[in-house]
Amino acid sequence: GSEMCIRDRLNVMLVFVFIIGLSVMLYPPISSYWNSKVQSRAVASYSNAVKSLTEEEKDTMLKKADTYNEKLKDVNRPFLNYAEAGDYNSILDISGTGIMGYVTIEKLGVELPIYHGTSEAVLQIGAGHMSGTSLPVGGKGKHSVLAAHRGLPSAKLFTDIDQLVEGDKFYVHVLDKVLAYEVDQILPMVEKDDTDTLTEAMKNVEGEDYVTLFTCTPY
Repeated sequence: GSEMCIRDRLNVMLVFVFIIGLSVMLYPPISSYWNSKVQSRAVASYSNAVKSLTEEEKDTMLKKADTYNEKLKDVNRPFLNYAEAGDYNSILDISGTGIMGYVTIEKLGVELPIYHGTSEAVLQIGAGHMSGTSLPVGGKGKHSVLAAHRGLPSAKLFTDIDQLVEGDKFYVHVLDKVLAYEVDQILPMVEKDDTDTLTEAMKNVEGEDYVTLFTCTPY
């Protein structure tokens, strides 16, 4: 009887360990799939909210973003949120979710909502706009920086961004505008504490309309 009990307990333990192992193995693909669905719903919700706006409302929102960007140009220091340039968090937030638009990278199968700021809560679920850089509405002399994580087991995000090469294109969707960008340079890796190099890389360039996709390496 006791040997039988021990054998039964061992069998139960082995099954239990197997279930735990299987759960660990399945977590990344299932979680990534789930999060991609959540991101798709967020983008769809944003697109629907845009459709409900009048042309006048959209024009007013874009003018507010342009005004913010013009004030920001005088400072031109990324990494800082300049409150004096305007009410950053409310500009372009048409649905009250913090989403200002979305970015698509067709080559990588990426479609991510763009949220205000780069808090950890934002970077777990989508791309974040780096406050202190231009809002991503285009225009000469503007430089917007969009950041996202790589290598999260729960979401793909910018994991495959190292596959991009010069000449590849990505698109930023804000309101009903679609802004197309072509990769013209891929900067060497920069140490996270080297804020001088990072700040220089993210500065506005006179006469150019830039968007930088920003991430970390290794995973």
